[in-house]
Amino acid sequence: MPRDTFTRRRWLAAVVGGLTAGCGGRADSPSTSAPTETTPSPTRQRVTPTATTPGDSEAMATDEAAPFQTGPADCAFDAGEVLDGAWPMLHYDAAGTHAAPETNGPTSFPLNERWTVSALESRVALPVADTDYVYFLAMDEGDGEAARTTLLCHDPLRNGEIQWRYQADAMPVGPPISAADVVYVPFGDAADVRIVALDRENGEPLNTYPLPGRFQGALSSVGASLVIPTESRYQVVDARTGRSCWSFSPNAVDATDSAGQHIRATAVGDGIAYIGTGFPDGAPTTQVGHLYAVDPSRAGTRWTVTLDSPVNRLAVDDGVLVATTGSGLVGFDAASGSRLWDTAVEAHVRPATLAMADRMAVYGTRRTLHGLDTATGAERWSLPFGVRGDVIFVGDVLYAVGRSDPTSQRILLGAVDVESGQPRWQQEIYDPIVDVMAANGYLYAITTDGRLFAFSSV
Repeated sequence: MPRDTFTRRRWLAAVVGGLTAGCGGRADSPSTSAPTETTPSPTRQRVTPTATTPGDSEAMATDEAAPFQTGPADCAFDAGEVLDGAWPMLHYDAAGTHAAPETNGPTSFPLNERWTVSALESRVALPVADTDYVYFLAMDEGDGEAARTTLLCHDPLRNGEIQWRYQADAMPVGPPISAADVVYVPFGDAADVRIVALDRENGEPLNTYPLPGRFQGALSSVGASLVIPTESRYQVVDARTGRSCWSFSPNAVDATDSAGQHIRATAVGDGIAYIGTGFPDGAPTTQVGHLYAVDPSRAGTRWTVTLDSPVNRLAVDDGVLVATTGSGLVGFDAASGSRLWDTAVEAHVRPATLAMADRMAVYGTRRTLHGLDTATGAERWSLPFGVRGDVIFVGDVLYAVGRSDPTSQRILLGAVDVESGQPRWQQEIYDPIVDVMAANGYLYAITTDGRLFAFSSV
């Protein structure tokens, strides 16, 4: 099969081939500073777009002295709800809620396994779905030039039949996303990344975009905008053209205790980008973090807050911003940055378990799953279920992966009633699940052995 050839230090100047048609102990309560209202930051006009057409390897020049910088493109920055049938990113919507409409997945029980796909000897990971297809990456890891990745597109309504595949001689550094009829995939290594844009209907390459800086986290889509995070810069480009709209660099803010921190979590709500930072894990100084509410309409920040712990996860819903830290959860008024509540926990919060919907925030620890009222921070229920991976909302059902008995080796895929916290269904999976998502009426689970399971209601 023809494929694109990438190297870790140099990328081909043009995108070629790569397409083959298929067959169809309790911690102290976290403390925060009072939010600081900020005036719009000075801006610097950039003249070189971030995106490049194939054959153009020139990257955008930036001025690190300005926290907020504008680009030549004008992006609408409004994170709409996840479309019926879609789960466009690996873990979450742009707001970080992990919530999908009820029509996206099964909500009546029991569930049946409808179909399974596997990529033979490859390691399968990073599934996403739009309103029509499911995409995942099959990776053959090797040394240097031997690394190879295939992006597979499947039709869930045809029992997972392959629609097309795209192959590259590079490893992905994050999940693909589907936005505006285009599938974007970041390839390379964390320090040298190109984002490849593919036509979602046939997998044909459309463009490649270079990424200056060390890639951090995952791509996300906000309407027609594409959010590209690096360790030091939050960058937004037009998803249709790849031209830069604006960027924000936390370390360029005039605050001595913020220098050297990395972006660790992001969320978008009502046109505002919420960015959480902290020192890298293992750094000598780790017990400090910052939250920034960045408003592109005013070319600067609305407010900033200093915390006594790095930010691990963010989610915003119904005017409340929730952050998980090393010592618990903190709720903020999303508009003003005022602290509404904080909750200390007796055990470490699993970083990947924050989910929000309908004034409820759910998080997990090694032994327990908790549901909190986002208006007050009061606990509404708890369930003895040690979370091992993501939790997601599908209508009034919460899906989680973990163990009901921490001493057991049995990994369960469970469904919980959102209001009461009572279990509704569970299924033992012999190969540990690494991710779940809901789209196209199915609940999808991907396992460590590289299989993708599709479940639906009986």
